[in-house]
Amino acid sequence: MRTGMRKPLTAAPMVMGLVLSGFAGASRADAPPNNAGRDFGQPPAPAQVAPPAMNVPNNGAAQNAGGQGDFPQDEVHDWVVASARAARCRAMLHLSEKQLDDAIRDAQWTFENSHDYKDAAAAEKQAYDAYNAERQRALKSVLNDPKYQAALQLCDELADKIARYRAMAKPGQVPREDLLALASQKLQYASDAHNMEREALEKDAAVQDGRQKMVQASAKTNELRTAFDNTIRMNPQISQARHALDEAHVELITAEAYYTAAAAAGQVATDYSFYRHRWDGVVSRVGAGWGPYGYGSGY
Repeated sequence: MRTGMRKPLTAAPMVMGLVLSGFAGASRADAPPNNAGRDFGQPPAPAQVAPPAMNVPNNGAAQNAGGQGDFPQDEVHDWVVASARAARCRAMLHLSEKQLDDAIRDAQWTFENSHDYKDAAAAEKQAYDAYNAERQRALKSVLNDPKYQAALQLCDELADKIARYRAMAKPGQVPREDLLALASQKLQYASDAHNMEREALEKDAAVQDGRQKMVQASAKTNELRTAFDNTIRMNPQISQARHALDEAHVELITAEAYYTAAAAAGQVATDYSFYRHRWDGVVSRVGAGWGPYGYGSGY
């Protein structure tokens, strides 16, 4: 009998617990919201005021009032454009220089391949060869003269003697007066040989005539070259190329000045943006706000 009475006694507390829990749940569900979480007869808990939301940008990018990032995109864009413009101006300067060089070389090639200049250059070379042949003929008698040969031999020996003194002696050991005497004697022998050559050439009429023809041919060639130089200054293509080169210089100076200013502005703007938001995200991890809230304890 005692064994059969245990089941009703064990189930009674369970039933009572279910009833009381349902009553308590109903009471809390029917209670007004401001009484939630407190016992009856106690004053209401003060309302929880949430701290002001921190203006922490998402993913480290600060947002302004319009919802757009304050990254200095205009300054950076100007920086890039200025760099590209400066590079293009440098390239245009090199191109203008090349075009001017090409124009001058084309004009020079045209002049040197003209019939007038070719004929003048050929006449000058022919006159020089003729004068040189007459000169060698006139000097044969001088070259065979024993006095002339002795003068040249003594001049060479003195030159070798001066070289040996300079190579063997230390600086300051050879007296300056001895070297000066040797050099003066060498110059005298060379002058004697040269005077003998000059006298032989002046006495020969064919040599003087060949020399005159060579001078006239050289004068004709120089006249053509001077006229070509004058045409270079007045050449419209070359003048246009020079004008383009001057404009390229001006454009490059302007572009480099703009690039320098844009680079400085872009650097300042990026530094400002970085230092302004260098602590963004750190405060949210600490759990305290800026201003009167301060940092959390133990920070």
